[in-house]
Amino acid sequence: MKMKQMLALGAAAMMTVSLAACGSSSSSAATGDSSTPASGSSSTAVTAGKAEEHTVEAIKAKGKLVVTTEATYPPFEFQTPDGELTGLDVSLAKALAEDLGVELEMQNITFEMVVSEVQAGNADLAIAGLSPTAERKESVDMSDLYYGGIQVMLVREEDYDKFATAESLAGATIATQKGAIQQTLMEQQFPDAEPLLLPKFPQCIQELKLGNCDAVMIDEESAKNYMKSVEGLVVAQVPVETDPSENGNAIAVMKGNTDLLDWVNEKIAEYTESGKIQEWYDAATEAAEAAGVL
Repeated sequence: MKMKQMLALGAAAMMTVSLAACGSSSSSAATGDSSTPASGSSSTAVTAGKAEEHTVEAIKAKGKLVVTTEATYPPFEFQTPDGELTGLDVSLAKALAEDLGVELEMQNITFEMVVSEVQAGNADLAIAGLSPTAERKESVDMSDLYYGGIQVMLVREEDYDKFATAESLAGATIATQKGAIQQTLMEQQFPDAEPLLLPKFPQCIQELKLGNCDAVMIDEESAKNYMKSVEGLVVAQVPVETDPSENGNAIAVMKGNTDLLDWVNEKIAEYTESGKIQEWYDAATEAAEAAGVL
């Protein structure tokens, strides 16, 4: 059983990792919490930064690309046993920094802060398995999707027949990550269920195994990966409806920063066409399995 290893992912509260664009060296140092109020759904009021300080040329001038993430979401972002940040999103961030010719600084912070740090001008990008929801687009601009996916309900095997419809979940406790798209979907589609909002998905999985909740709403790829490593879990029959335009992962950019947004979209198209995105995903999945987090 790999539950302890999954929970270990949540132990890192905040870390700043600086990586050379060529990938030849890396270093890490602890950093304190930002003083800027933040929310993963960007619902908290935040003083906006200046877009002109985060254009392509501005980033090149300062010689550093600052990216926020929350590294408990394998295979998109997670930490190896020695504390190194890795995953699809990390590979994507490294490639963007390399193409800019600058160093990469990744800030591993709480999920509720990743978007707001971009909004406040404390980071250039947020790459953290973010869905481009209408709510997020009110405070930041979102790139094209770089990885698609659908949302599902994960339950215990013995409850597969019990939870087959939305109505069957009335009164049931559904866990998901606070501030994620799943919270919004749960509130909209399962209003009669009891929400259990937790900071990290590994905590949601633990609560499901312990019987403290009846289901976990999560993306399909993550659900499949947890089913490999945690015995007794299955995807429920009950469907979760999603907007195709929001059904996947995108990069957050400061509102109005069309210069950086257009450049990021060009790179996403380039990486997708060349097959790099899939290569990074496959490598990240293999690394997560080897690290015991999938």
